[in-house]
Amino acid sequence: MSTPTGWQTYRRLLGYTSRYKIIFFIGLIATAIAAVIEVYLIASFERLIDELLGDPEKLGVLKLVPVFIVIVLIVRGLATFLSTYCMEWIGRRIVHELRIDLFKKYLFLPINYFEKNNSGDLISRITFNTEMVSNATTQAITTLARSIAGISAALFYMFSESVLLSLTFLLAAPLIAIVVNVTSKRFRTISSNMQTSMGTVTDSTQEMVEGVRVVKTFGGQDYELNKFTDASNANRQQFMKMAVVKAFSSPFIQLLAGVGMAVVFWVAISEFQKGILTSGSFVTFFMQIMYMLKPLKDLSNVNSVLQRGIAGASSIFDEIDKSSEDDKGTLKLERSKGKIEFNHVQFSYESDKPVIKDLSLTINPGETIAVVGPSGSGKSTLTNLLLRFYQPNAGEILLDDVPLSNIQLDSLREQFALVSQNIVIFNDTVKANIAYGQLAEKSDQEINNAIENAYLTDVIEDMKDGVNTITGSSGSKLSGGQRQRLAIARALLKNAPILILDEATSALDNESEKKVQLALDNLMKDRTTMVIAHRLSTVEHADRILVLKQGEIVEIGSHQDLLAKQGEYYRLYQMQFSEVE
Repeated sequence: MSTPTGWQTYRRLLGYTSRYKIIFFIGLIATAIAAVIEVYLIASFERLIDELLGDPEKLGVLKLVPVFIVIVLIVRGLATFLSTYCMEWIGRRIVHELRIDLFKKYLFLPINYFEKNNSGDLISRITFNTEMVSNATTQAITTLARSIAGISAALFYMFSESVLLSLTFLLAAPLIAIVVNVTSKRFRTISSNMQTSMGTVTDSTQEMVEGVRVVKTFGGQDYELNKFTDASNANRQQFMKMAVVKAFSSPFIQLLAGVGMAVVFWVAISEFQKGILTSGSFVTFFMQIMYMLKPLKDLSNVNSVLQRGIAGASSIFDEIDKSSEDDKGTLKLERSKGKIEFNHVQFSYESDKPVIKDLSLTINPGETIAVVGPSGSGKSTLTNLLLRFYQPNAGEILLDDVPLSNIQLDSLREQFALVSQNIVIFNDTVKANIAYGQLAEKSDQEINNAIENAYLTDVIEDMKDGVNTITGSSGSKLSGGQRQRLAIARALLKNAPILILDEATSALDNESEKKVQLALDNLMKDRTTMVIAHRLSTVEHADRILVLKQGEIVEIGSHQDLLAKQGEYYRLYQMQFSEVE
């Protein structure tokens, strides 16, 4: 697919304004009226000079001129207000809708997209890039409409007075068009770089805020400051490049217009001497030229706004146009029995590095199977494949004898509850975190039962606002064990037939682990459970233990059977026992 041109991108952006045609039309008309009134006021000086000032009998009419000027300016002020309000209203609606569209796209993009892009860039597109688009659809259009209407009205007056002088002035137009074209390309390139640099600034700030405890503990203040300084300075440099181009283009365009005006002045003297121009038309003609210098300057300045908006819109539309998660499944499951099969599954994040190699396994309904092995053996990858965050490169995975690819994605994920060591807690109430997403429809009694079975009752009773207590960013107001039990309560409330525990107790102290383990025992009842574990003491009671090594099953059996074999599991167990000793 070819890359859209700047005009194609901007036309697509303007498509958002079509939803508000009436308000947009009112704003444009009001803008044009305000500009035409300015030209009309200047044109009125011709009659004022030629007729009124030179005729003593018309002094009575002359006294009415101030009243006329005030009335006209009031009308112009109302038109300007209406224009500004309408355009700003549309601009904020467009920003809102773009942010919603982009955020919605983020929600449905595949997992590997987020692993390949840093969060700073993603956040910057929603915050910074959309603001640039706002200026391009409000400030730019308003300025364009006002400037074009004003210049057109002024040119109409000028041609009605003297075709020769008007054509002489317009000789500078081709040169102005060339300057605008050259600077447009430069503006767009710099704007794209600005967006990238802003993403780096956002990412650096986010990393520092989220990792402030590590920063302080390991004395990383200078390192983080230097990294942020470099990112901020790179962003400053891009803004300065934009300022240089903007500072050059505006006065240069005005200079070209000024040269045109000087040539016109030289020709106009001859016209005046021949009596073709009156005193009033001579003065008013040059007042119109002087008036056009500002719209010309505005047009040159708005070019930078337009190009920044186009660059911002381009980056936003690039994301919106990306393919969402593959979901070609048509089967909708009610409630799975919990039978899982891996048939010769192979998977790699990179084509030359297989993570899972020809893995075959059947997990029976209600069975608890533990997956152990050294880091990098592919344990968590099995979870990613089950939830279809990734697709196998070969082989297939079946749920209740149905290939996962045949099941609707939402329906598939409804069958799973996940508790991992990296608990995600949102900055919301305890209740909202437990009854999250589709679980918000659950009754208070169901929520209370989940809290009780997760051994969270005493914790919540000690909170000032109970279940309505705000957990803080990433659950900062909760301990590690409390966060873990909250995640278990969420999984209990979901009541899915299949449970995945991914290192669910690996980061807890002994006392917290006991409470969490009790909660997990409640959670695992009557469910097919896959336990991903590093600490082997937590999987001794599993029905079967699967030992992975470099993506392959090297052993499978019960805890006692595997110890008796004195193979890989025995080696790992002895190693951990020695570490504990």
